[in-house]
Amino acid sequence: MVQRHCEQYFPVPAEATPSDRIALRMARLLVQGHCVISPFMPQARFTLNGEDSSVLRALLSGETHALRGGSDEFAVTLAGRHLDLGPVFFFHPRVAADAEGSRPALSALEAGHGDGEKVTVRPADGERFRLILQSSPADAEQAPVSLRLSGFPEPR
Repeated sequence: MVQRHCEQYFPVPAEATPSDRIALRMARLLVQGHCVISPFMPQARFTLNGEDSSVLRALLSGETHALRGGSDEFAVTLAGRHLDLGPVFFFHPRVAADAEGSRPALSALEAGHGDGEKVTVRPADGERFRLILQSSPADAEQAPVSLRLSGFPEPR
């Protein structure tokens, strides 16, 4: 299913590494239109575009907020192959900005020149970001589904 989606066909090794097993399960669920929690995405980094808002200032001041972003490309590596699944949305209901990087960004916003400042955000409580392909139907369920991989804890 993943190979067909990516239009890449190759033999899958009989033994997969733990990372490959997780990546393949995530990829399959994403291609099927599900939302998944990525154990590989503990943070997101973005660049401010100069726009200011009370929500952005609150986030940079240490408050947790919901965040939704997008990436034009999301890929997994399987058996040494780069499989581009396409654009994704990533989101989490509670993220906080890293204090170290947010202070300079907040100061820059206050001075009126926040454009170009880099900010790193992390989901609260050690959780991970949720992902869904942008090509998923608009009414797709955005509650994450379980990876259900024996021997691996479910990411939260």
